Amino acid sequence: MRPGRILRYFLILSIWTVPARAQETQIASDTSPRFFLDSDVGIRAELGFLPPSSDFGASLEIPLLRRIEIQGSASFSPDKKKITDDGHSISAYGTGILWINPRVGALGGVEYGQLWTSQFDEGGYAPFLGAAIRTHYEYPGRLYIRYSIPTGCVWATPSNPCKLQSKRLQGPTFRQEFQLVSHIRAGVEAGIYHFCDQSNEDDPAVPRTCHWAGTELIFIRFQFPAWRRSGGY
Repeated sequence: MRPGRILRYFLILSIWTVPARAQETQIASDTSPRFFLDSDVGIRAELGFLPPSSDFGASLEIPLLRRIEIQGSASFSPDKKKITDDGHSISAYGTGILWINPRVGALGGVEYGQLWTSQFDEGGYAPFLGAAIRTHYEYPGRLYIRYSIPTGCVWATPSNPCKLQSKRLQGPTFRQEFQLVSHIRAGVEAGIYHFCDQSNEDDPAVPRTCHWAGTELIFIRFQFPAWRRSGGY
């Protein structure tokens, strides 16, 4: 999968979700929390997982006032790593959105992930920044764009004895969501990432091998209890 191809798909999708003529986007006045059961399926083979990939979890959205929104999610994935032919992982996100105007918001947050296999465990935190854009065509929706910022150690030193080198993963994730009916949302997600393999910590002069990778997922979210569909959720 070439990252350029993924980006072209999402540029086309973003254009398609914006109406041909400008429409007023309303900010939902309901400030009650919204709870979801989430699932997704897709391909993350270029990140080292055996296809198909899947996640199952729960999430919530908490609107605060009219311009601030807090989101959180947690999920479990039974995906196996190619190198060990086993494994499973968990992940959790915390996100804050500040709506600059009724259509565009700035977002920031942090992700925590933990992977367990028979040969190694790895995990850590990764902050991200991005934007949220309200879209509308046949259905109201949102386009989320976030950029993951690399963290973690590169080489083990006496003062920084990391057991496993960080992949230093970074790159953009694009997520287009549609509210199909009052209690069901669905959409697509794709990412373009740069990351590095493990290397010999005893010879820092030898450079690490790094790669580009793409991921593609489709997802569905069930909200409970159902709430009235709004043109600007």
